[in-house]
Amino acid sequence: MKNLAICIMTICALAVSPALWGQAQEPKQQPQKQRESEADRQAGETLTGCLTEQDGSFTLKTQAGENVTVTGSADLPKHKNHTVKLTGKVSDEGGRKTLNVAKIEHVSPSCSN
Repeated sequence: MKNLAICIMTICALAVSPALWGQAQEPKQQPQKQRESEADRQAGETLTGCLTEQDGSFTLKTQAGENVTVTGSADLPKHKNHTVKLTGKVSDEGGRKTLNVAKIEHVSPSCSN
């Protein structure tokens, strides 16, 4: 009888232990490279091309030949007629693509390849 009770207790302990062990696990943390900062999420799309100005309006002619209206940065005039990499939110207003710039990276002091 004593052996039967020990056997039943052992079987119950073995049956319950995986469930208890699973509860004791700490949740896995998300890998660092998958985490995005708020700034990265807000950055948007990046376009590279020649920045030109006409009558106070800026346009980026991309390497694919697309003309994109550019707004939003006080630094745009100092990059006029340069090749730049612009990052920001893209919108389509009246069938015309517009980029509201959040970040400007200088690529070349001219627009020639």
